Amino acid sequence: MGLLLGLLAATRAGSNRATAPLVRERSSAVALTGGPNTSMVYLARAGDRLIAIDLGWWGSDRAVRSALRDLDASPGDVTDVFLTHSHRDHVGAWRLLSASRFHTADAERPLLVGARDHRGWIPRLAERLKPSGLPGARDIEVTGFTKDTAFVFGTDTLRAFIVPGHTTGSTVYLFRGVLFLGDAATYTPWGGFAPAKRGFSDDPREAATNLAALWKRLPSGSTRYVCTAHARCRAFSPAFLRDIGE
Repeated sequence: MGLLLGLLAATRAGSNRATAPLVRERSSAVALTGGPNTSMVYLARAGDRLIAIDLGWWGSDRAVRSALRDLDASPGDVTDVFLTHSHRDHVGAWRLLSASRFHTADAERPLLVGARDHRGWIPRLAERLKPSGLPGARDIEVTGFTKDTAFVFGTDTLRAFIVPGHTTGSTVYLFRGVLFLGDAATYTPWGGFAPAKRGFSDDPREAATNLAALWKRLPSGSTRYVCTAHARCRAFSPAFLRDIGE
């Protein structure tokens, strides 16, 4: 019953998303996909590349195709996919974009291709009840990184910061002033922003510690907004840091 109530509450929390800072005409777009909690796919033209950050869940193919049309693009045009982590609600469109190069922390790679299980009890239970259909090692090309890494696309730079805890290789990405937090931070209407949720996370204490250490790793003045993978965005400010418990 507790799990059911939690899922219903997450569904209600899926309204009133704040993704306006992410959208630039003909340059970037957002796809919102379904499930117990809305999962976001971010798409952007960067130099001669077209990149995606996370791949959503239910209905992801249709939502991603629609967002790509806003960029006058098709799935085959997406060159690079950056995953915050490999839980099922962040990899839904992997088949649609399987020709892209996938980027993830090295520690996350075996989880992405199903060679190792997540440790959070809710993802493990969900996998037993209904396998998530993750890609196999030969289904996609995966490039890993083991430390904070900068990817340069023309005049754009995407920065990856590894913050283990929610999953072994959880990663956040900084791009065009927006910090894409994945599930390293969460949002609820009754509690606001907070570190990764227990039950879903491998190690909630490690997740909170690494999130708190993240802020000093960001280049000074680089971050204007923060967004969770479930499309909750807010200005990055001392008030945000105070509210999240920094």
